[in-house]
Amino acid sequence: MSTPRGICVISVPKSGTMFLSRYLEKRTGIAVVFGLDAVGPPGLRRQLQPGWNEEIRGVRAACSPELEVMTRRFALMLARNRSQAQRRHDAPAIVSDHGFSSFLRFLVDPRVEDIQPPQEVCAWAAARDLAPVFLHRDLRDVASSLAHFLASGKSFLVTIRSLEDAADLVARLYAPVLAAQMRLWKQEARALGVLCVSYEDLMAQPARCIQEICGRGGLPCEAQGLAAAPENYRSWTYRARRSDWANAFSSRQQSALRELAVMS
Repeated sequence: MSTPRGICVISVPKSGTMFLSRYLEKRTGIAVVFGLDAVGPPGLRRQLQPGWNEEIRGVRAACSPELEVMTRRFALMLARNRSQAQRRHDAPAIVSDHGFSSFLRFLVDPRVEDIQPPQEVCAWAAARDLAPVFLHRDLRDVASSLAHFLASGKSFLVTIRSLEDAADLVARLYAPVLAAQMRLWKQEARALGVLCVSYEDLMAQPARCIQEICGRGGLPCEAQGLAAAPENYRSWTYRARRSDWANAFSSRQQSALRELAVMS
């Protein structure tokens, strides 16, 4: 890769994606693009074949959108800021993605085989002179945040009918895939030149982490104001503490998640 002109952030879902995106946009003045590539509703619909995992389908809330609505909404998210970013291929850029061949399919039917190989993502980034960054978070906090998020009605893609059902799905279906993703990226990071950043460090030392991320991608970043309270940049779906376990996961589920966290 030649001199980097930006970064490609791969973030584990619910590990602070929106927080980091908002922080980077504020500090650099560069609009973040979500998704490695733009895909329209027809292409997204094809990615979702054959459809819902039956266990997830069975506990969807009545307000949870059908696949056609999901693809239209997600396509709009992928299109945001993209035309602006594509005007000049040498302009500074920030791309954010969750590292799955299809994030929608992960929501609909989470499978380990849909984890996009780090080598492929890094090759995509290198071809565009983007430095790869991997954002991760303690799996137990990811699980807690994801369960509450799915049951809260805040998601415009999938809503589960109760917190109990969401916790069950997260512990059995989603968390094992996310643990495998974290383990894979951490194993490959050094060889691929990936900067790994934990959400915990990002919250504790925002100035150091943001400067390191921007420095890796050759992005402008004024030091003044970087120590501002991270709370200013949190997204509206943010959940901070693992204490949410008390009203989400059973003792057995917590034990399973602890084991997965150790392996991730």
